[in-house]
Amino acid sequence: MRVCKSKPVVIILFSLCLVSISNATNVIYVDANGPNDPGRGTFDDPFRRIQDAINAVIDGDTVEIRPGTYTGEGNYDLDPNGKSLTLKSVNPEESNIVSNTIINPNGAGRGFYFHSGNDANCVVSGLTITNANTGGKGGAIYCDYNNINITNCIIRNNSAGVHGGGVFCHDSNLTMVDCVISGNSATLDGGGLECWFGRSFIKNCFISNNHTLWADSKGGGLDCFNAGNSALTNCTFVNNSAGSGGAVYCWGGSIAMNNNILWANGANEGPQIALKPYLDTSSSVLVSYSNVQGREAMIYDPCSGLVWDDTNIDTDPCFASFDPNGDPNMWDFHLQSAYGRWDPSSQSWVSDSNTSRCIDAGDPNSDWSSELWPNGRRINMGAYGGTGQASMNGNPADFDIDGSVNFVDFAEFSNKWSAKVPCIEDLTNNGVVDFADLRMFADNWLWQRQ
Repeated sequence: MRVCKSKPVVIILFSLCLVSISNATNVIYVDANGPNDPGRGTFDDPFRRIQDAINAVIDGDTVEIRPGTYTGEGNYDLDPNGKSLTLKSVNPEESNIVSNTIINPNGAGRGFYFHSGNDANCVVSGLTITNANTGGKGGAIYCDYNNINITNCIIRNNSAGVHGGGVFCHDSNLTMVDCVISGNSATLDGGGLECWFGRSFIKNCFISNNHTLWADSKGGGLDCFNAGNSALTNCTFVNNSAGSGGAVYCWGGSIAMNNNILWANGANEGPQIALKPYLDTSSSVLVSYSNVQGREAMIYDPCSGLVWDDTNIDTDPCFASFDPNGDPNMWDFHLQSAYGRWDPSSQSWVSDSNTSRCIDAGDPNSDWSSELWPNGRRINMGAYGGTGQASMNGNPADFDIDGSVNFVDFAEFSNKWSAKVPCIEDLTNNGVVDFADLRMFADNWLWQRQ
């Protein structure tokens, strides 16, 4: 029997197809070495200039930027003009791609200029922005009335004549994750980052070697001005400097700091963390589960307050390589460990004679599951905490992390025998708990932490 679809059903299906097509994300491609100038933005004929791609997209589209150095007109002061879009490298998770996808204004302007916000949502991911410069605010990135998400980016050696050598945000909600903010400078405040109003969430970021130039400047690493409730989680602040607040300055608003390392930051007035009220608005900083050199804070007014508890420590973090007077390109902020530290030079795990006290010292309520085993089932402090490059701690066969490998661990191992699910008892990581794991367990039998 022949069955015919009714016209209403056909119309509905056709309409759904149109909606699906209209909601599909469009990708526009950019390649500094594209075959044609300006190009058409397709995979085979990419635009040569980033701004041409931005001009061609609509809300929700993606601009994918291939490795290369982007400089000259059309590759700086990049302006989305109020659009919500994603600007990314071909693989933001790959460090070599990120470090070789470079926006370089050669001192002629900013990298990005987000100024027609209307609450636009923009993502910048997997790019290096360097040698940008402005006489105003925001050397590499200026953001006004936007919601901006910056991930896996390197923002290095940029400068601003006023505020925010690396990034300046005004009345914007900033999310920054897995970024490097290094070697930036501002004449006034915020050598690395400056946030006015809005809220900031900064996680797993390295904020190092940023400086302000004026003697009364504020916030070598980060300056927050009446910035609401902001959070700094698992960040590493090292060798930043300012007139006050070498690492962080907060005037108005509040900042919650958790699982951070603040080390070798300097200020003319001494403290790494400084607070000051803004008009009738108090300032507050809550510091917990962090390693802060000197445990110092400067409180300018009784309205302001530093909340400090005994979860914090003050001890040499034992970075793999750090000399405050040496070449910043040689610094390595992985934490030393006798049980395994990732070495980016050899792309392998190595062992040290020391084990940093920042390992397994973070907030016990923080998610540590991305850290490789063995660990203390507790997140590390610093920017590698909670990631696959977190330094290890302990013996892989010490399943109950009591400092020894004994019958309790053997009982746990036996309960997982033949298991084909991800588990710490799969010591060889071959997908099943078997005799290969038993041999490795036997090799560690009766191990004791020294």
